[in-house]
Amino acid sequence: MTDTNETRTPAEQLLVDLAELHMRTHASPLPKHPAAMGWQATSGSMAAGFARALHALMEADPSKATEIAEWFDGPFGEGPDSLEHTDWTGRHIAQSPEVLEQWSRDAREAAARALEATEAWEKTEKEQQVEPDAIHKHFGLSYTNYLVLPRTLLQSMPDEWQTKFVRLLDEMEEAFAHVPQAEAYDVTAGEDAILDELGPDLLEKVGITEDFYDAPVPEDLGPFDLAEWKAEHEKASPSYHRVSDGAELDGQSYVFVPGTDPVPHYNRGRTRVEPKPESGQ
Repeated sequence: MTDTNETRTPAEQLLVDLAELHMRTHASPLPKHPAAMGWQATSGSMAAGFARALHALMEADPSKATEIAEWFDGPFGEGPDSLEHTDWTGRHIAQSPEVLEQWSRDAREAAARALEATEAWEKTEKEQQVEPDAIHKHFGLSYTNYLVLPRTLLQSMPDEWQTKFVRLLDEMEEAFAHVPQAEAYDVTAGEDAILDELGPDLLEKVGITEDFYDAPVPEDLGPFDLAEWKAEHEKASPSYHRVSDGAELDGQSYVFVPGTDPVPHYNRGRTRVEPKPESGQ
């Protein structure tokens, strides 16, 4: 057939559509995703087979070819009715409800396997992607200078994950073996807190003094005069000073408050904390 401006019959138009579909499935660039590549190849093969069969039918029985073409176009031009064709398949091909149901189960199982394969491929693709400055982006807007990872949680991950993690640690250690580093670090569990939200006990614990007065209190004031002086010089909000270096801090400054570590002790490698089911897979 040649592409002309003449009006085509439904069967002739379907042959053109099938030919164009077949050509599209072989045109580069081909899909990168394995599942998409598989379905594209299948579509091309089915389009070629359908075109050959339809062409032969047009020569043998043009009216039947027209009937098939109109069915394929569907009642609204959106393709065949899938439910109607499933019923037709049951009557003319499967010829039994049991066989049709078995085919349906096989299709669902194949779809589930395809989903697993697709998710595995996507995970591999994600792991192989290189993101510039990934570590810096991981820390976000924080001013954190170190990454603290609980040993107990690390040893609770699957063995395959632990093996990859240790290999990366060894690789990093080898890469920076020439760089001077501290022999040990003291890691303390706790939380960041705003000074204005801390009571006197916690302020003392973190080494912060609280001052409600603008100027030093005169030493020669009696009790009555001292109370009057404080009332006159009292600020609306206190100022804070760090005992270690005398630095003045405002009430919205963050300070580290030591606390209890909620993660259990690693106990010589025996402690395990169950990860979420999807973690470390």
